[in-house]
Amino acid sequence: MRTLCAVAGISIGIFMAAGCTRQDTDRARSDGREATDKAQRQLDEAREKLRQGLKKADAQTREDLDKARDQLHHALNQSESDAEKARDRLREKNERDDSHQ
Repeated sequence: MRTLCAVAGISIGIFMAAGCTRQDTDRARSDGREATDKAQRQLDEAREKLRQGLKKADAQTREDLDKARDQLHHALNQSESDAEKARDRLREKNERDDSHQ
């Protein structure tokens, strides 16, 4: 009888240990899935922030390039105007010099 109780006790202990191991394994798998999901969410958030940052930088670069192009056009127009004025003054000087001779 004692042997039977001892065998039954050992059997119950083995089954309970196996049950705990299964619960631990299930819990570990669940924790692993949760950690993976959390890491994926963080990665998605970081990707979205990077994408937004790149869009903002792209828009700023385009704006800066537009301003630079406008300034270049203005400078070119001013330079052409100054060159035209200089040509006119040179013509006038040459005409005065020719009329004095």
